[in-house]
Amino acid sequence: MSYIHYSELIISKKNVITSERLDCGNIIGERGDSIIVEREGFHEHVYIIPKSKVDAYDGSQIILKLSEPELKSYQERRDTSSSSKGTISDTEDHVKGAAGQVKDTIEDTVSGTVHKVKDMVSKHDDNNR
Repeated sequence: MSYIHYSELIISKKNVITSERLDCGNIIGERGDSIIVEREGFHEHVYIIPKSKVDAYDGSQIILKLSEPELKSYQERRDTSSSSKGTISDTEDHVKGAAGQVKDTIEDTVSGTVHKVKDMVSKHDDNNR
């Protein structure tokens, strides 16, 4: 399996499915060696799934090595008490950090390309003088 850039998938909240191709939510963050998946509906569910349980990313969704019954063992109850706010806040901080890293990468790439073009134009102008 090739390396998966989770930060980019988190920003776009990619869909996550089980090994039986059943929808289990969207990736919303990572915590250590795990991904955080949120399923919304009548009852919100949050799953903390080890990255070792990720089978593949097919370009549009993350496919797990877990069946629906196995997935339930990774469920965490979402609660609105003050003790859970730290976890959600930590996840929001990680998502913001991942977004910043992607932005920095894009800025570095664009900046490098601009410098190369300026050098090429400068050399071309020098040759034509």
